[in-house]
Amino acid sequence: MKEMNNTKSCEVRCTKCRNWFSSQLLQFEDEESFLHSIMYKNRESCPYCNAVITYDKEIMRFVEKDSTGKVVKETRYLYDF
Repeated sequence: MKEMNNTKSCEVRCTKCRNWFSSQLLQFEDEESFLHSIMYKNRESCPYCNAVITYDKEIMRFVEKDSTGKVVKETRYLYDF
């Protein structure tokens, strides 16, 4: 059985177009460090609609994706809006 190489990243959900994108500012080693971190008013441009998003962990997620890009594990801090 061949083991797939999964990738992990921290993503932000755009409050305008609602697409998820990989954060260029913040990345974490694992879901525990994501859950225990403190973040406040980060700003980043959405690569889909170019809106400048100000965000905290409430609109972020830590994901693990398989080699095809499919999300196989997702960790969120609070809730989906």
